[in-house]
Amino acid sequence: MSQHAAVTAKVECTGRSVPYEGEVALSFGPDYADGRNAEWAAATPHLSLSMTVNDEAGQHFQLGGTYTLTFTPNAD
Repeated sequence: MSQHAAVTAKVECTGRSVPYEGEVALSFGPDYADGRNAEWAAATPHLSLSMTVNDEAGQHFQLGGTYTLTFTPNAD
């Protein structure tokens, strides 16, 4: 893989809660469907991501929804 190549990870929203008014806590894990993540994962991928966003951003994520995360190296 090139030093500047992007790596994409297919993820599923596995948790969604409202810890405080105006916030949405989100958890993500790997999406195993159809061999997704095979490009970078030698075996069953392990991935864990959690973040807390404001209500407006939280509206874009649904429990069970699948998303693509792209890791691209910074130019600096």
